Amino acid sequence: MTAAQARVLAAMREAGRAVTLTELQDLTGLHANTLRGHLDVLVAGGNASRIASRSGGRGRPAWSYLAREPEYAALAMALASGLDQGPDPDTGTRHTLDPAAVRGGRAWGERIRSQLGAVEDGRERVMLALTHTGFAPEADGDHVTLHACPLLDAARAHPGVVCAVHLGLVEGVLGRRGATLHPRPDTLGCGVGLP
Repeated sequence: MTAAQARVLAAMREAGRAVTLTELQDLTGLHANTLRGHLDVLVAGGNASRIASRSGGRGRPAWSYLAREPEYAALAMALASGLDQGPDPDTGTRHTLDPAAVRGGRAWGERIRSQLGAVEDGRERVMLALTHTGFAPEADGDHVTLHACPLLDAARAHPGVVCAVHLGLVEGVLGRRGATLHPRPDTLGCGVGLP
């Protein structure tokens, strides 16, 4: 990443929400054409997401850009192992989804929902958020298949915690409860049911 690209990414992170090309020009002082080149590299490199803003008018949609958060895999693993209660001492079976982890995921999802701003349709917002966070989602009606997991090692080791965070993420972005998650971190292809 060049110094200019790092400056653009820092400006997006500091904004804390999706920003337009015009806003980025004001934040960085760079020309629109220069910014477009830097943004193309940042999006292609997985450091930012490009989001179409539907204004309802004619013509091409305006684009907004949102910085992707770094994937703190080691931190996720440490937190997941700390939260994981392990097998139930009475039954010897593992707990399903940890309620505290679901609450944490909802908070994360609510923050992403506020960052996405103008995206009013909840299902579209969920798909954008899942793409933005690295899940490679594919929708089929009310069912979404996740083809990637940004925290796969932690999900395999502690699915009751990591998958619970991911369920909470979906509910937080959606703005309501009732989503379901069918974890399959061993094979990927996890399924999400939208209410």
